[in-house]
Amino acid sequence: MWALRCHRFWSRWEQVAALLLLLLLLGVPPRSLALPPIRYSHAGICPNDMNPNLWVDAQSTCRRECETDQECETYEKCCPNVCGTKSCVAARYMDVKGKKGPVGMPKEATCDHFMCLQQGSECDIWDGQPVCKCKDRCEKEPSFTCASDGLTYYNRCYMDAEACSKGITLAVVTCRYHFTWPNTSPPPPETTMHPTTASPETPELDMAAPALLNNPVHQSVTMGETVSFLCDVVGRPRPEITWEKQLEDGENVVMRPNHVRGNVVVTNIAQLVIYNAQLQDAGIYTCTARNVAGVLRADFPLSVVRGHQAAATSESSPNGTAFPAAECLKPPDSEDCGEEQTRWHFDAQANNCLTFTFGHCHRNLNHFETYEACMLACMSGPLAACSLPALQGPCKAYAPRWAYNSQTGQCQSFVYGGCEGNGNNFESREACEESCPFPRGNQRCRACKPRQKLVTSFCRSDFVILGRVSELTEEPDSGRALVTVDEVLKDEKMGLKFLGREPLEVTLLHVDWACPCPNVTVSETPLIIMGEVDGGMAVLHPDSFVGASSARRVRKLREVMHKKTCDVLKEFLGLH
Repeated sequence: MWALRCHRFWSRWEQVAALLLLLLLLGVPPRSLALPPIRYSHAGICPNDMNPNLWVDAQSTCRRECETDQECETYEKCCPNVCGTKSCVAARYMDVKGKKGPVGMPKEATCDHFMCLQQGSECDIWDGQPVCKCKDRCEKEPSFTCASDGLTYYNRCYMDAEACSKGITLAVVTCRYHFTWPNTSPPPPETTMHPTTASPETPELDMAAPALLNNPVHQSVTMGETVSFLCDVVGRPRPEITWEKQLEDGENVVMRPNHVRGNVVVTNIAQLVIYNAQLQDAGIYTCTARNVAGVLRADFPLSVVRGHQAAATSESSPNGTAFPAAECLKPPDSEDCGEEQTRWHFDAQANNCLTFTFGHCHRNLNHFETYEACMLACMSGPLAACSLPALQGPCKAYAPRWAYNSQTGQCQSFVYGGCEGNGNNFESREACEESCPFPRGNQRCRACKPRQKLVTSFCRSDFVILGRVSELTEEPDSGRALVTVDEVLKDEKMGLKFLGREPLEVTLLHVDWACPCPNVTVSETPLIIMGEVDGGMAVLHPDSFVGASSARRVRKLREVMHKKTCDVLKEFLGLH
C-alpha cells in the first residue's frame, strides 16, 4: 500500500515537472502560474460601496483608524472616511450578486487594465463595471499650486479635481507676480571714483501710495464651486496685503498671505481663494493694501446661490413694478423666526449692500438672495465716488492724479494709467478736497463708531440692555432717552431687575445734535445699548456702543456671559 502511494506521489511530481518543461519551451515564464493573492476580510461591505455619497465619520471625527479588517471587530470593516484615511465601521449587507459571499471572493470587475485619460479622474467599480469618476476627496495639507488658468489652488489634487469637473486640462506653472510702476525717478548720476552707499530706507520722493490696477467686481457662484479674488495693487515700497470679511457683529478676522481658515485661503501672492463655497461664505471681502506712503481698501462682493438659483432673476421687480424705495431704508430683519440664512440688505448709511443673518420673520422686504439683486432694487445712483479706492488701471499713459482716502480722511496723490478709472479721480488736490468726503454745502454725517467692538464694549460697560427708544429729548450738548427694556444682559450697579416694565431713562452726554452720536432715534427697532453708570444714572457717551439687535449678536453676548469671557479679558488685557 505504501509503495502504491509513493508511486502516485512521484507520478504527480513527474506530471508537474513535465508541465513546467513544456511551458519553458513555449516561452511562458513560470511566475505567470502564480495564483492571484486572496485578500481575506470580514464579511459585508463598506457603507460607501453601497452608496458613493455615504461616507463614515460624517462629522469628521475620524476615530478608530485602521489599515485592514483584522484591526476591527468581527462585525466591522475597515472603510475609507472623509479624512482621507480608514476607520472601523459596522459592515453593511446587500442581496446583490457579487456583493455578498464567502470571505476572499474576487470581484467580477477590476480596474487593473482600465485607463482614465481625463486629468483628475480615477477608476471605480460602479454597477459591476469599471468607470472613470472625478476625485471627490483631497488631502488636507496645503501645497499652493499655480495653474495655467490663472488661479492658485490649495494643492495639486484640487487643481486636478477642478480640471476633471470642467473636462479640461490644467498645467502647473511657475508662480510669478510682477508689480509695475512708472519710472519717475531721475536718471542715475555719473559714475564716481568712490561708490556711494544706498540708504536702507525708501527715499520720500520715490514712495507711492497703493493703487489698484483693476476694478473690484462682484462675483456670483453656485454652492460647491471655487472662487478667487486678486487684489491687484501697485505701490512703492511694495504694499503689504491683508484680507478680511465684513461681519455684521464687527468681529472681523484679518488673514495674511499663506493663511488658511476653514475653506478660505490667502495664497503667497495675496490671492483670496474660497473652496467649496457655501451660503454663509457670501459677503463683502475687503482687501487692505498698506505701505509707508498710504493705505488702500477695496471691497469684493461675493454671492453664493443654490444650484436652482444660478439663473435667478432680479428681485427688484417680481411682477414688473418698481421695488418700494421705502423698504430699502428699513433696518435688516434679524429676528429669529425659524431657519437662519445669509441674505443681503441695503444699508442706506453705507450706501451699499451688506450681508446679515435673515431669520425668516418677513417684517420687511429689505432682504435679497444676491448682492446684484439688492443693488438693482435699492441703489438709486452710483456708489459714492469718494468711497472708491484709487484706481490706476491697466494702461500706461501715466499721469499724476488725486484721490480721496476714506481711511485717512485726506486726499492723496497717485499715478493714473489713463483708462478704466473710477469717479475718485481728480486733477488737483483742490478739486479733490472740494468734492470729498462730501460736496461743499451738502455736508452729511459720518457713521458713529464705538470705541470698542462688540465683546470688548460688553466687558467694559456697566450695563447692557436690549430695548426700544420710546422718547427722546434734546438739550444743549446733551439729551435724555426713555428706553423700554426688553431684556437686561448685564447690570452691575443699578438693580435693573427691580425696574419692572417701567422705561429706563438714559442720559446722553456731549451730543452734537447736527450729527448725534450714538445714533439714538425713536423707533420700534430693537437696540443693544451699552453704557456706564455715573451717580446712579445710566449714561451714554458719543463712543458708547449702540447698535441694532440681531439674533447673531445676542447669541454672541450670551456665549460671552456663559463662558465668562470678560473675566479672561480683565486678567489679560487689564479691563476694568
